[in-house]
Amino acid sequence: MHHELKSDEIPHGNLKSSNILFKDDMEPCLSEYGLMPINPHDPNPTNDQTTTPFKSDVHAFGVILLELLTGKPVQDNGSGLSKWVTSIVKEEWTIEVFDKALIVEGASEERMVVLLQVALRCINSTSTPPTIAEVSAMISSLKEEEERSMTSSDP
Repeated sequence: MHHELKSDEIPHGNLKSSNILFKDDMEPCLSEYGLMPINPHDPNPTNDQTTTPFKSDVHAFGVILLELLTGKPVQDNGSGLSKWVTSIVKEEWTIEVFDKALIVEGASEERMVVLLQVALRCINSTSTPPTIAEVSAMISSLKEEEERSMTSSDP
């Protein structure tokens, strides 16, 4: 979506799990595209609209990944969840952040850690966040690796 609409300078602007809907075949659809919340307290409402909203979409996507991996609901635009996950990871208790239901259902801890690393890159405010295209490539390579390992393990 970012690749197709970047030239039009239209980011999603309000990406969150409640705006992700699924069709009957589980194909995801995004609602509220382009409906960006306006901060009335922002002294500079003419921010660089070509980068800032796109960066906020990357951050929001990282929060959605954290929500999926932890099983915890998002509040405060995800800042509380982001801080909690970051603090747990700093203490090297990474496995503690994951939703126990994922582990019980047999999800690959290795792949969950990779997705957690992607999410942390998206929410990291101290470094330049990846573009959504880079995030997509990271997730696609993980999926391709999983598909290769499944086909190589078939009899």
